[in-house]
Amino acid sequence: MPRLVFRFDPELSWKSWTAIIIFCSGFSALVLGVDVSERPGVPDTNLLTKAYYALGLFVLGGLDLGTPTGGPLYARVLLWIAYFGAPIWTASAVFETILYALRPPVWHVRSIKNKTVILGGSELTLGFLNRITAGGKSGRIVVIVDEARHPRLDELRSYRGIRVFVVSGDQLHRLRRYPLHKAHKFLLLSENDEVNFEVASILLEQDPELGSKIVYHVSNLRFLRVLQDTAVVQQCTTFNQYELAATQLVRERLMQRFSDTEHRDTVVLAGFGRFGQSILEQLERHAAGAFSQVAIVDLYAEQQALIADEQVHTEREYDRYTYEGDIDDPEIWQRLLADVVTGDEEPVFVITTGDDQTNLRCAIWLRSKFHNALIISRTLAPSSFAKGVCEEHDVVSVNTSELVQVSIPHAWYR
Repeated sequence: MPRLVFRFDPELSWKSWTAIIIFCSGFSALVLGVDVSERPGVPDTNLLTKAYYALGLFVLGGLDLGTPTGGPLYARVLLWIAYFGAPIWTASAVFETILYALRPPVWHVRSIKNKTVILGGSELTLGFLNRITAGGKSGRIVVIVDEARHPRLDELRSYRGIRVFVVSGDQLHRLRRYPLHKAHKFLLLSENDEVNFEVASILLEQDPELGSKIVYHVSNLRFLRVLQDTAVVQQCTTFNQYELAATQLVRERLMQRFSDTEHRDTVVLAGFGRFGQSILEQLERHAAGAFSQVAIVDLYAEQQALIADEQVHTEREYDRYTYEGDIDDPEIWQRLLADVVTGDEEPVFVITTGDDQTNLRCAIWLRSKFHNALIISRTLAPSSFAKGVCEEHDVVSVNTSELVQVSIPHAWYR
């Protein structure tokens, strides 16, 4: 049977704290012995009854209790504060509810002058916020998230000074009504490529000069490259998080390894999804001639290799091997090691499947076979456990979100 779990959130809004203070003022006054003219004997009642009367102040004020009498002066002052504060608080809450019903949430995005507007509530958004707030500019950030995308609202709202607004998908078209040219930057970081392209198009339609202010993410690199000649791509700054992360990894780890070895290295890519393909592309772009062989292990290695070839138009300067199957299959590794590890030089292993445990297990197993190899294991999110285990076995632990965060250009948000 599932258990109910109750969590206390200390990050209460100022309205919640105001209601608590008003209630405590009224309750404390009654506990301290303040009597009321219309209901004599209240100080003699039990605590539950006093709490009931204190809560009733939010509905009727002090109309059914009458004026405070008796008790200490400061306690009577507390009750008068509750008398006036409770109905005012209730009236403001009702008024705000009416306004909320009349004005959809997107209308709450008032002034965006000189502010950075972020669209999306994914892990990528959190990475950008970490980078921006590190520079002390949190007061200039407006985050708009689509309620249908299940945004990480609790995490987003944990950043001090950042305003977060939840909107429905159809409300994004209302952006046309606002003076968008006054914003400092637009970071379109939705997980949905169509949303990013659509909002970028809306912004450019309103003002073509906004292109220099728009940075947006595209998860599908094949789609992005097909649209390279379109206005929405050429006028704005586009990027892919896996490409950013792969560039950082290649420059920080792999190129250092290549420069430290006299021979041309062999690179083994275990897992060849979007991140693995981006790593190979960056190797071809920045380290051509520094490696002699690339071995690819993936359930769809042949197909993914053809996709990679489609996107890269440079001549290959290395031998490539593909092995289709699960990286947990010992037979695949037997064939791979027999084909590519033919001398004393130990390869570079980059393990980037979508399963953290598989990556970690494979990395530790490879370390038992190769004591001098560079072994890199990727986790999908930051993991203290994975980092600790990898340090114990001399394995490099990386995760996409941290690589992306480090490689975000300052010009995109300054």
